[in-house]
Amino acid sequence: MSPKEKALELYWKYIQLVADGSHPEENAKECTLIMVNELLTNSTFLLSYGELYYWNQVKIEIDKL
Repeated sequence: MSPKEKALELYWKYIQLVADGSHPEENAKECTLIMVNELLTNSTFLLSYGELYYWNQVKIEIDKL
C-alpha cells in the first residue's frame, strides 16, 4: 500500500469515529497525525529505515488532506 493510500485509509477510519463532532474532517486528521507521530516517536516500535521512511511519507500525505 502506498503512503498516500495508507494516509487515506487511516483518515477515513478516524473520520467514521469522530463523525458526530462539529468538525469531523479536522478531528480525523488530528487523530491520524497523533497515531502516526506516536508510532514514529515511541521507542517500543523498533522500525527499520524503510519503515521510518514509509511512515514519514504517510504523515506527509495526511498533512495534504
